[in-house]
Amino acid sequence: MNRALFGSVIPRRTISNVQENELFTLFRHYYRCVTRADFERDLAEKDQVLLLRDIRGTVRGFTTMRLFDVNYQGRRVRALFNGNTIIEQDYWGDQELVRTWCAFMAGLERQEPDVPLYWYLICSGFRTYLFLPLFFCDFAPRCGQETSAHDAGLIDHLGHLGFPDEYRDGIVYPPEPRECLRPELGVPTERRLANRNVRYFVERNPGYLRGDELVCLAEFSFDNTKRAAHEAIARVRGVA
Repeated sequence: MNRALFGSVIPRRTISNVQENELFTLFRHYYRCVTRADFERDLAEKDQVLLLRDIRGTVRGFTTMRLFDVNYQGRRVRALFNGNTIIEQDYWGDQELVRTWCAFMAGLERQEPDVPLYWYLICSGFRTYLFLPLFFCDFAPRCGQETSAHDAGLIDHLGHLGFPDEYRDGIVYPPEPRECLRPELGVPTERRLANRNVRYFVERNPGYLRGDELVCLAEFSFDNTKRAAHEAIARVRGVA
């Protein structure tokens, strides 16, 4: 069986009703406490959708995205926010999501290289949090390093902007359990807990199983990214 995935980013407004049903069905398979209304609201608030399709064109994963353009401490800042995200378990380990996302971010960075660009990420699962140490040199919050005043303030700014009624102290707290990863997927094994980044996530966000989201931040730049992002930036700049 060919398990290769092919990624593309399309405007959210072009998602058809049939595609929306397909995305919702996929998302609901891996998450508890999911309602169609919440899913539709998340989708409606986004600008773009990154789709992962197999060779037959069937959607095997996706993430919704919104670009925030804000003024912070007297300077313009852009931050890409990812909402609902899932990949079918059979395709875990495939790197097409990373390649497509990095290429999209590199395109944004190329459009306005003088405007700082960040990844504004919320995590209710340790696997999502692990994208940060895997692909970024510096990010916040992180194990063994105090978050700088600048980054802490920007996390608060974006947290309140995205979730004005639910954000406090670095975490989004839904009033009722919402979009919770199924325990068999969300609870790390003892082997996983040997990883200090996984332990940090669980300690920093103890309510992750009820859908509490840790708000994270990483600057997307050549100097702050690792090899996978470097390759995407180089391709977009036409130097690879």
